[in-house]
Amino acid sequence: MQPASFVRSLGLLSTIVAFAAACGDDGVTPSGTGAGDVGGGAVCGLTPAGNAEFCSAELASPNCNLVTSEKHHVCGVPVREPEAELARATDTDEYSGTGAPQVGCFAPAGYPQKPGTPQMVSVEGFARIFSSGCNSSDVKITFYKVIRDGSANDGQLGEAIGSSVTTAASCVDIGDQTMPDDCEASGSRWECPYTYPMVPSETELAVKTESISGDDKWAPLVQYNVYIPNSEVMAGTWDHDVRALATPDYSVIPSTAIGKPITAGNGAVAGEVHDCGDVRLLNATAGIDKTKANLTYFTSDEDAPLPDLEADSTSKLGLYAALDVPTGQVNVAAQGLYQGQIVSLGRHTVWVYPDTVTSVTFKGLRPYQVP
Repeated sequence: MQPASFVRSLGLLSTIVAFAAACGDDGVTPSGTGAGDVGGGAVCGLTPAGNAEFCSAELASPNCNLVTSEKHHVCGVPVREPEAELARATDTDEYSGTGAPQVGCFAPAGYPQKPGTPQMVSVEGFARIFSSGCNSSDVKITFYKVIRDGSANDGQLGEAIGSSVTTAASCVDIGDQTMPDDCEASGSRWECPYTYPMVPSETELAVKTESISGDDKWAPLVQYNVYIPNSEVMAGTWDHDVRALATPDYSVIPSTAIGKPITAGNGAVAGEVHDCGDVRLLNATAGIDKTKANLTYFTSDEDAPLPDLEADSTSKLGLYAALDVPTGQVNVAAQGLYQGQIVSLGRHTVWVYPDTVTSVTFKGLRPYQVP
């Protein structure tokens, strides 16, 4: 079992979305960052990041006693200061791009269109294995709507969409075959296909993967920020891979980063920071508005990234993880230094469930977040 591959996979949880056109280009001038400017004003004495008009009426209410060295907040979430200008990952296998970072989708002139009329589509893809395991069999997959009613329940998983589906008891000869190092004994890794019918497009969604009843093979994992644009639906179908996390791997990264497993009943928040063009960003910082044992970033080795306890911002993989987070509502946000100004890279209100990884990858302002 390779713990590094678990970390690498955390950053690959979200579907690839062709979002650059909707978000505009990097030519949109960032808004100011003064305490009286957009972004909701000062919170806990912190200055708002620029380009945060989208959330100025919905600021988080953090515990100011948790503020340490932060100087800015993103939508009310304290986030530590980046030390270098944002840059795009140019040489990674996935989510790479050239040119200047695209942050224009956070300025009002560059907002994406609000969600259109939903249509019911079939979601098809594979259950991709995070780390250890050579067959993604018996993975229970459930799509959910996310609660957004302005109450203390915001961010919780809402009603399940249709009925859960489960991958086959074995994927040999029916799945996607690869040959990772940890499957040398069996010769190949087989990742099972799945089909989930009647999922609404143009709707904020989340996907949960877990073990089937009576099994303990897969740890619970909830992927937020899932969105199906009508423009990406082809013949009634949308392609999207989900991730499955082997139960033993849930304790591997925390043990490396904080010297112990996650406290029973707590969870983790992890993912990547991308720009409006869905490209990984270097030198971004992330934060949450709840207690945590640590917020760590990772090395740039795409094949074997590890926690980098000396890092204070993202590497070219864009990876971050807040570990040992209490259950309940949590706001997670990211920011960066762009043309000399601190700018927002997004905020999401999500939910941490017991003994579960909550995945949040930033991809610019999402259509369902447009005010």
